Amino acid sequence: MRFTIQRVFLFLLAPLCCMNLFAAVAPAAISATPEVRYHFGDNVTWADPGVNDSSWAVAPGGQFRLPSYHSDGIVWIRFNVPVSADSAARVSVWLVNPHATSEQVFLDGKLIGQSGELPPNPKGVLLPVFTVLDAGGISQQASFATIAVRLWYPPAFLYGSGEDRIACELGSTAVLKERQRAERSSLVLSWVPLLSLDGLLVLLGLGLFGLWLWLRGRELFWFALFLVFYPLGSFLIDLPAITPLGFALNLRAVLLVVGNIPMMFITVKCLWTLFDLRARPLSIVLHASWIIWNAVGFLLLISTTPPSAIAWMAPIGIATLTVFNLGTLLIELRFLLTGPNRAIAAGMGVIPIGSGLNVVGPHPTDLFGIPHLDLFHAGLFSAGIFLSVMLVRRAFAEWREGTRLRVEFTAAREVQQRLVPAALPPIDRFQIEAAYLPAQEVGGDFYQVLPRKDGSTLIVIGDVSGKGLKAAMTGTLALGALQTLAQEPLGPAQMLSRLNAQLAASSVGGFVTCLCILASSDGTLRLANAGHLPPYQNGEEIAVESGLPLGITPEATYAESTIHLAPNDRLTFLSDGVVEAQSSTGELFGFDRTAAISTHSAEAIAAAAQQFGQEDDITVFTLTFAPAEVLHA
Repeated sequence: MRFTIQRVFLFLLAPLCCMNLFAAVAPAAISATPEVRYHFGDNVTWADPGVNDSSWAVAPGGQFRLPSYHSDGIVWIRFNVPVSADSAARVSVWLVNPHATSEQVFLDGKLIGQSGELPPNPKGVLLPVFTVLDAGGISQQASFATIAVRLWYPPAFLYGSGEDRIACELGSTAVLKERQRAERSSLVLSWVPLLSLDGLLVLLGLGLFGLWLWLRGRELFWFALFLVFYPLGSFLIDLPAITPLGFALNLRAVLLVVGNIPMMFITVKCLWTLFDLRARPLSIVLHASWIIWNAVGFLLLISTTPPSAIAWMAPIGIATLTVFNLGTLLIELRFLLTGPNRAIAAGMGVIPIGSGLNVVGPHPTDLFGIPHLDLFHAGLFSAGIFLSVMLVRRAFAEWREGTRLRVEFTAAREVQQRLVPAALPPIDRFQIEAAYLPAQEVGGDFYQVLPRKDGSTLIVIGDVSGKGLKAAMTGTLALGALQTLAQEPLGPAQMLSRLNAQLAASSVGGFVTCLCILASSDGTLRLANAGHLPPYQNGEEIAVESGLPLGITPEATYAESTIHLAPNDRLTFLSDGVVEAQSSTGELFGFDRTAAISTHSAEAIAAAAQQFGQEDDITVFTLTFAPAEVLHA
């Protein structure tokens, strides 16, 4: 299935549209009393019912603006509440969508309730959304009771916070208490849809974690953690708003840090894993910006300093959060436009977009009719569902491919055992050593020792062009033909000619370099070379006439060279994986280094080339003629 950008975002929006059925549980709006007025600044005399507040700003529907970020954070609100015949000595005050604040409530100039502490030694709290306060005595002769509310907002809630709302009415204790319970229950129920969405993400993350235990894969692991910890962190941050009771502001500051910091680390690690990023400086920048933002938010929440004295802190926090959102968004835009993971980039991209819009612009909630659902939560839920589907599909595709490769490699290992025997047969009056290090799971180098009935021994060393399973299969074909030819009384040159004709006529492709040696017990060696590296004798390269590699043209011919070994003479045969070993700076191991160590053991030569920087299959085969005392024993 191909994923276009339009399909991606339709997929993201579909689950949210299905949640409209939860909209009915949102609490009903509370009608505020008429002529609610508010004024910034602080004057304790404003609690008196006789104060002329006609010049104060009007709060239509009980909605008022928050104080300026550079102010002392205090706002006074006044309104007159009708006193009916059945009004009892209690008053309830509702703050709809309240910010963190401390408050004092006055009835006809008398303090009837207080939450937190106000300046000069402020201590902020999150107020209960619905509160019933003891009004004391209310004069039944008066038509109206004057309510004055003195509110203090800490610095963290003044930077771009906008507005708050208040409503108030008088009534009997029983009626107001019952209404309080109903409204608090309604508030809690209004969070059920959003918490259900987050719960689905947690369950999905746990399911992905279980799938990771089976299929493995770093992507599944980190995205599973992302789906589990992001909703949990979001829940901790929203917890003060979820509970209908009061909440200590210092505790909210702790929850902010505890909820946010793990979310950030997991988000960055998830991005780096999904897109296979190696940009460590960018990772450090994102971590630092998120930590600074959380540190600023924490300090602003617990600060008792007047807001005007620390006005410089909030812009720093917003700037660092913007850096984090932009950084993650640019990563996703890059892969959306140019990378192979475009669908994943589109899915992840909606999270920083939603978070950024919530911070720098209006903060819309109740999206798609779901209470408290904002752009961030909408992006989180949609991305979680969408990316889970994508990653599960990819994980299963990789698992199927891995199963296929495991079957292939099992077959390849069997092929490899034919190319490179586990044990070599002894050769009369010769000592042999061999070392083989494939560049991949299987390689195309091969060697065989084939005794003949006349007492001589045929030694074949070859190197198939290319690497991996295809090269190994070509090597197997060459060896099968060699083992058949070895039963005939052919010399090395004849064997190479016959083998070349068979490989050239086959359709396997590629070519094979090969050295064919016929060793006699008196130390005489007959060699024919088809494009392979010449051997080294006692550390010196031997001049051996070479023909074309096998399999290029059927008309190729090969010449023989004869070598007579003295006691203790040593021949070293190598594949080009030794001389072509390459360091991290691009320097080749080369012929000079190879000649210098050609008298070492086969294992030592192979290990030196591998440590220098293996690029191709490495094969080393040594042949040492017996010492004189062995010959004359």
